[in-house]
Amino acid sequence: MANWRIYDEIEAQLRAGKPVVQATVIQTRGSTPRKEGSTMLVRADGTLVGTIGGGCGEAGVIQKAKLSLLDGQVREELADLTEDISTDSEAVCGGTLRVFIEPWQPSAEKIGLAHLLGELAQRRQEVVLHQVVHDGGPDPRVGQRQVLDAAGSRLYSDLPPGVELPPVPRDRGHQLRALGEREVFSERWDPVPSLVIVGAGHIAEPLEEVGRLAGFRTVVVDDRRLFANRERFPKADQVVCGPILDVCRQIELSPHHYLVLVTRGHTLDMDALRVLIDRRQPVAYIGMIGSKRRVGAVFELLEKEGYGRDLFSHVYAPIGLNIGAETPAEIAVSVLAEIISVRRRVNDETVSMVKISGVHPALRRAKLQPAG
Repeated sequence: MANWRIYDEIEAQLRAGKPVVQATVIQTRGSTPRKEGSTMLVRADGTLVGTIGGGCGEAGVIQKAKLSLLDGQVREELADLTEDISTDSEAVCGGTLRVFIEPWQPSAEKIGLAHLLGELAQRRQEVVLHQVVHDGGPDPRVGQRQVLDAAGSRLYSDLPPGVELPPVPRDRGHQLRALGEREVFSERWDPVPSLVIVGAGHIAEPLEEVGRLAGFRTVVVDDRRLFANRERFPKADQVVCGPILDVCRQIELSPHHYLVLVTRGHTLDMDALRVLIDRRQPVAYIGMIGSKRRVGAVFELLEKEGYGRDLFSHVYAPIGLNIGAETPAEIAVSVLAEIISVRRRVNDETVSMVKISGVHPALRRAKLQPAG
């Protein structure tokens, strides 16, 4: 779940007068289902928001989180996932998760902090958060934070001046550093990725939903009020009803924007693509629906109009990964899968996990069964 949604939920629980516990993976070793920075919430009624991987490891974290709900104490859990590969468990990973368990108690101060962190997590610029997760010194600072912007200016801190903090992590999004007896977990929050769906037809509904679930800020655009409305997209971050080409000329674009062109007509898709190319704004992804033949015809036409191939070589069309999708929901899954592969920079290596492992799980289990 996106950071800002986690903090929005924390704020909502605290405003309702209910404590909530945040569990964050601060270190991993070996093969684990989630990586550093993964976080989940345990509400006062025992329900969860988000996940750090499920299975027995998560169950231990939940038990400690429930203790923290009762006594308000910070805790840690080392979740061991190194199960015997010959067991029947489907959750075999073979690694460990070190999890920082932090209770949030209802108070004006904590409500304000949750609200601030939620806002900072939605900024259009990079934010870095440092949090003390272990401190064996004479003046423990466990749980205290400092938040900086990309220039190093302090946006928030409940740490006293002069407390040593690690340098900003540049080569990775998360790091755990020991500074004497103190350990600090640092997170670099990149701007929230935006999924802009141009065209609010049948594919747009499931695509907006799965995009939002995957942590994208979702924007839906159409010129038909019958389609672009809050009844059809009640949870979208923004629904824009207006002339599609005008909206494409004015909408915010950045390297963290992912655009999907799925309007009601092939010509309108092409016109929208032309507008976006003319803006010369760097974006993370542009995908356009259409058959291979139609897409080829669009690119040929653009070349005849004087557009160099370099201007549309980054356009993903036909759109989506080849999973045999037919229904709108299946197409939405294939499109989002391609977007995620681009975002995680593995799009050239996107293949079945079975092919990566080399052995189908069913065959692996068969080999483990005794002969005869």
